[in-house]
Amino acid sequence: MSAGEPNGPFEKVPWRTLLAQKASRVRADISFAITDAVIVVIAYAAAQLLAFIDVKGLSERWWHGFLVALPAILIIHLTANLAFGTYGHVWEFASVEEAMRIVASVGTAAGSLFVLIFVYRLTGAQGPIPYMVLAAGAMLTLGGMGAVRFRSRVFSFKRGATVADRPRTLVVGTSQAAVDLARRGPTEPHPVHVIGFVSTNGQPSLRKLAGLGVLGNLEDLPEIVSWLEVDQIVIAENLGDEALRSLVDRCISIDVRLRILPDVDQVLSGNGAVRDIRDLELADLLPRPAVSTRLDEVARILTGKCVLVTGAGGSIGSEIVRQVQAFAPSRIIALDNDETHLHNALMRWHDSSIEPEVALCDIRDEAALARLFAQSRPHIVFHAAAHKHVPILEACPAEAIKTNIIGTGNVLRSAQQAGVERFVLISTDKAVDPTSVMGASKRVAEMMLQTAAAAHGGVTRYSAVRFGNVLGSRGSVIPTFMYQIQHGGPVTVSDPEMERYFMTVGEAVELVLQASALAEGGEVFVLDMGKPVRILDLAHRIIRLAGLVPGRDIEVVMTGARPGEKLREVLSTSPLLPGPHPKINKAEPGHAGAITLMDSVALLRDLAENGDDEAIHEMLHSLTSRTWTGDEVISLEQTGRRAPLRPA
Repeated sequence: MSAGEPNGPFEKVPWRTLLAQKASRVRADISFAITDAVIVVIAYAAAQLLAFIDVKGLSERWWHGFLVALPAILIIHLTANLAFGTYGHVWEFASVEEAMRIVASVGTAAGSLFVLIFVYRLTGAQGPIPYMVLAAGAMLTLGGMGAVRFRSRVFSFKRGATVADRPRTLVVGTSQAAVDLARRGPTEPHPVHVIGFVSTNGQPSLRKLAGLGVLGNLEDLPEIVSWLEVDQIVIAENLGDEALRSLVDRCISIDVRLRILPDVDQVLSGNGAVRDIRDLELADLLPRPAVSTRLDEVARILTGKCVLVTGAGGSIGSEIVRQVQAFAPSRIIALDNDETHLHNALMRWHDSSIEPEVALCDIRDEAALARLFAQSRPHIVFHAAAHKHVPILEACPAEAIKTNIIGTGNVLRSAQQAGVERFVLISTDKAVDPTSVMGASKRVAEMMLQTAAAAHGGVTRYSAVRFGNVLGSRGSVIPTFMYQIQHGGPVTVSDPEMERYFMTVGEAVELVLQASALAEGGEVFVLDMGKPVRILDLAHRIIRLAGLVPGRDIEVVMTGARPGEKLREVLSTSPLLPGPHPKINKAEPGHAGAITLMDSVALLRDLAENGDDEAIHEMLHSLTSRTWTGDEVISLEQTGRRAPLRPA
């Protein structure tokens, strides 16, 4: 592998950095070896004196024998130290394991010397030193080497927890927070044991900080973690989104915990695996930069207008309300059928000078919806109300019809009667070549919007916005993983190869607002969400960001695909067209004509009211699986009783 070539998920460590690090280690090891040699000489000389303490002086023969034996004693002790790996450690922070290395090394050296002297005496010659001197010298050598290596541990007892009880911590960053962590870590109720720092400025450095070495750069992490047997990495510096994502990627394949330090007191409080890191920034989980939009265009259509948001108590709807508040609309009407969700959302909206008006209303109630629209006369409608959970809707398809299709029709008609200027439907990538009731119902909703645009496009600009999974939305995979981690696992993943497109709630809503400004009529907008993310990789990233190690601290278990789930989602079955924004494309899905769609929706309504789940599956399949070339009419009998929707 050539220099600079990727080494797995990591870049190969620059050879100059490696050379500097190895030179530093060699110098440290040579210093320790010289110190050990001095300890051995002093220890055995002292043992010689102690052995003959009652003799007035020592005969020249004993000193001669000692000097003859000393080179062999030195060589055997230093060789044993090398053999048992007593060099190459940061001994200021050594633990019981390193202590056992010293004991084994000195014991082996003493045993070897006993054997040599015994064999030497079998020849009839008198040994160069007595056995008593050998035993005492070995004991003094053990005490001297141990004292040198464990001096920090000996003096740390008064500070509470021993070094062995603290996780060996490598700090990323050289900021004041990093220094504070190194200095205060050993004395906290939940101590950490900092063994060194990693620089983030891209320049190799061998400086010291708070008495500890700056051991390398971010690129050197795999080498440093292996060399120093690091237990956890703490990020103590603001790296920026891109650098932080890169660092998380580097740590995925390293057997080490990852923690993020927003505040030294917070990370040292240690109140649980998830709570003792900073609050997760969900953008950290995306393997791409966040998408931004042109908000001046959004301001042009929202300022001074009345905006109505359906599903305002949900994750997407409440974020739409929050972001719309920033554009000074004349009114915001937050509609939802769940009073608890609306009440909770109000806590997020209270800081703005524009207080939303809550409307407790179900989009299935056409009469109540029509009255609300007639009274409020909204200029812009964001339709986010929907049932969205795939496995539940597979079991209860009638509810998907009543809300996602019939309810959407009610909102569309009310908007038409009120003469709204713009209508934006929140859709999903699951509507593309759908294999689930949820995806098929949203595709039918898109077709209803497309036919409305064809019939009433002169009055209202209609658009739909498709996006993938939203990180952190209520009931999505991220809160599920977090709950499982907080309860000790396991984290459950459907299939190791399952992939999804992901975006943050903020990104999704910015796209929705941008689409409302860019719509000309009837478009289905699709965000350029980068490459799809494997759910398994996402699970590993979340476990890492919780300060844990996948497979060691938290198990990851494969459960198999659930009903209606695809292995991979697609954004469009036909090539996407460039949109008016660099990160927004357009899809051109065909759709049934108005008459066919009206008859099909009426039939679906009847099937939902009768609870005929099998027929609903068949009708949805017939509507969403064919290529529409005209306004042909279909009926349930024409579907040929096809099999229900099934996972791809």
